[in-house]
Amino acid sequence: MLPCPLPVFKGKNCRFDSCPSHESPPSSLLPSLLSELGVWTALLFSVESRLQKGQLLSLVPSQLAAFCCFSENQELKIMSGKPILHYFNGRGRMESVRWLLAAAGVEFEEKILKSAEDFENLVKGGNLMYQQVPMVEIDGLNLVQTRAILKYIAAKYNLYGKDLKEKALIDMYVEGMRDLNEMIMYYPLCYPGEEEKNLNFILERATERFFPVYEKALKSHGKNYLVGNQMSWADIQLFEAILMVEELKSDILSAFPKLQEFKARISKLPRIQKFLQPGSQRKPPMDDQAVEEATKIFNLEKGLYVKHKGVILADF
Repeated sequence: MLPCPLPVFKGKNCRFDSCPSHESPPSSLLPSLLSELGVWTALLFSVESRLQKGQLLSLVPSQLAAFCCFSENQELKIMSGKPILHYFNGRGRMESVRWLLAAAGVEFEEKILKSAEDFENLVKGGNLMYQQVPMVEIDGLNLVQTRAILKYIAAKYNLYGKDLKEKALIDMYVEGMRDLNEMIMYYPLCYPGEEEKNLNFILERATERFFPVYEKALKSHGKNYLVGNQMSWADIQLFEAILMVEELKSDILSAFPKLQEFKARISKLPRIQKFLQPGSQRKPPMDDQAVEEATKIFNLEKGLYVKHKGVILADF
């Protein structure tokens, strides 16, 4: 047991229920404060048994980092406050999560799966609800399922609209972009000899089904963003989708002037500029090496996905 670092707590090896310095633990208060404020913010709380009414105890970061007071049956875990992303070192489904966190200005850590053993150990740890990644550790939760993760982050950082109507619009836009993103995500996994057919299908869907919707939305309300007059999850997802399609065909926006303006506007935002810089946590397009790495980690075989009329549709 570590020494108690708080001046007001006199016990050298402090447990709230056994240390003579304490009459009662503030156990109901501490977890919520730590979750809301994070480890490196100033934490102020009342200790009725030790301090006079109105007196506050302020913990500096060095004290808080060392804070070790905990109950008999449950340790109080101090977290860095940064979300932790569990995935392999590629885009996949986690890339939209990286984009959304970056747009919100949230620093995050990544625990990269490098082998099948890493993935098996993560599964054995019991935190993967469906034994699938991506998983994001945030606010004491182990979030799985990509849309659930993205909705949580969007809501937490005010990127999910101001009312139910705006949320519905954001959901509809995002779902369409998700369909497009997944076609691109699985493109490197297409059957040999079908690359051109799948590429043409992706470009057709982008230019005839999806991009016209967003072009019309931006034109009709004359604002800078898809929903309301502030950036939302839908804008970040659209920006990501545009960049991904441009990697397949650089002039894909030639017939969409509003989307060209949108791309230029979003790319100038400081947080977006930072994420676009070399050396950021943004991942490059999937190449043969990344595909090989993913197939080994997740024990996949090329071609193991559902297809409809020769086009990739489903998840592995």
